[in-house]
Amino acid sequence: MRRLCVWVLVAAMFGLLGAGVLAAQEIKGPIKIVVPYPAGGGSDVVARLIADKLKDSLGQTVIVENKPGAGGRIGTEYAKGQPADGTTLLVVNPALFIVAPVVFSKLAYDPAVDFAPVSLIQNYQFCASVPPSSPIKDVKGLIEWIKKNPNQANYGSPAAGSLPHFFGLMIGKAAGVEMVHSSYNGSGPLVTALIGNQIPIGVDAYDAQSAYHPDKIRILATAGTSRKRPDIPTFKEEGFPEIEGVGWNAIVVPAKTPKPVIDKLSAAIVKAVNSPDVAEKIRGLGSDPVGTTPEECAAVFKKDRERWVPVVKASGFKAE
Repeated sequence: MRRLCVWVLVAAMFGLLGAGVLAAQEIKGPIKIVVPYPAGGGSDVVARLIADKLKDSLGQTVIVENKPGAGGRIGTEYAKGQPADGTTLLVVNPALFIVAPVVFSKLAYDPAVDFAPVSLIQNYQFCASVPPSSPIKDVKGLIEWIKKNPNQANYGSPAAGSLPHFFGLMIGKAAGVEMVHSSYNGSGPLVTALIGNQIPIGVDAYDAQSAYHPDKIRILATAGTSRKRPDIPTFKEEGFPEIEGVGWNAIVVPAKTPKPVIDKLSAAIVKAVNSPDVAEKIRGLGSDPVGTTPEECAAVFKKDRERWVPVVKASGFKAE
């Protein structure tokens, strides 16, 4: 009888423990995915694709809330102050989590302290392009032209302080020339400047320029590990493995969100990103679908900080 009572007590304890774990995984209330940029952009489109899938897998209302302004910092600061209960997710990128802490002397959030990684959702490659009338036909020709024309070797990016800005510095370093950077107000104006032959070199995310290649602009190479299309090589294939740059979008939550909730969200996001229809649409945007565990996501953040922070600091760029 005593042994029976002991087993009943043990079973009850495990039952309570299981109930506690389930309670810790519960997300009470509607879930919002904060996109710190205007509606219609690439990160917004992907967030909405994922939101639709999360509604089904989590059985809860999931909405996308756009909080644009200050290059994404307003939405990031907003998400930082939301309850750490799994009801607020934030889409972030290297500009917000790697560059901003270096170039802004006063930043109202600390990525390493205020947020916890959940999952990557997509990767995208950077590329270098020229006007179609340019005498530059390939990467070797680009490097040679920069070396021979250091006074004319300026390049454009969609924004000062963006990763394309610093990726352009890598190209200049490979040529041994400190190229002059010109900032444009977004990818559209940069493409317009290239089409109009107003700037000799453009650096941006591949998906922002791919629709204009090869008729309106010529993409010379992409900076990932594999080709995005047969006629565009990678810098590595062209003999410049040091010119490498891959950006990403990821989802994070406020730092004190319980780990079981983070794991639950991560599993649901990975499932959403890997679903055939969502994955196909992300590829259609020119990027690659990626779902990760929180630990894998954190490792990417760490690796990219180690890679990009020295480049950003060496540039001397500061934003106020």
